[in-house]
Amino acid sequence: MIKAIIFDCFGVLYPQASGDFFKRHKNLFGDNTAILDKLNLQIDLGEITRTQFFEGLQKITGIYANKIRAEFDEELTADQRLVEFIKKLRPTYKTGLLSNAGEEEIAIIYRDKLDSLFDAIAISYEVNSVKPDPEIFLACTRRLGIDPRECVFVDDSITNIEAAQKLSMQTVLYPQFGIVPQELQLYLAPTMSA
Repeated sequence: MIKAIIFDCFGVLYPQASGDFFKRHKNLFGDNTAILDKLNLQIDLGEITRTQFFEGLQKITGIYANKIRAEFDEELTADQRLVEFIKKLRPTYKTGLLSNAGEEEIAIIYRDKLDSLFDAIAISYEVNSVKPDPEIFLACTRRLGIDPRECVFVDDSITNIEAAQKLSMQTVLYPQFGIVPQELQLYLAPTMSA
């Protein structure tokens, strides 16, 4: 029996600003994502600040760090349709947020007052574990007080979906930001109409 729905943050609740930045400026990276991946991992583990992240991108791309920050911040608006969808789940299901993010990055959910949508939040920098490592998933389910088999995990990364499935979680792949997947709507339709 499903007791909780756990959502990823970036790429699901908010756009995937880092990935979108890479797509827009792919030519500046020389098709090498290793440097960007390293910066993302460092910020997700809390090893560097957001400022250091943007400075690192400046060294790679030649674009000024403050311009990169402005590009990221301009994009980071929550998907209000998903916000309303999560609100409809709350009477029946516990809800969780599970994200690879640094402290400054995840502050956006507090700025936008979306933390109240979730019964438990597990963020990589404070758990010291990044998806697809099983520990971050288990940290979230422990905080929710449920077994992994009792939840649905929603993410935009197939790698993270597969990691959740290995823990016996049910999953929904979020293929495109801004569109709540039909699979999720159908899966939860009986709850929403109750």
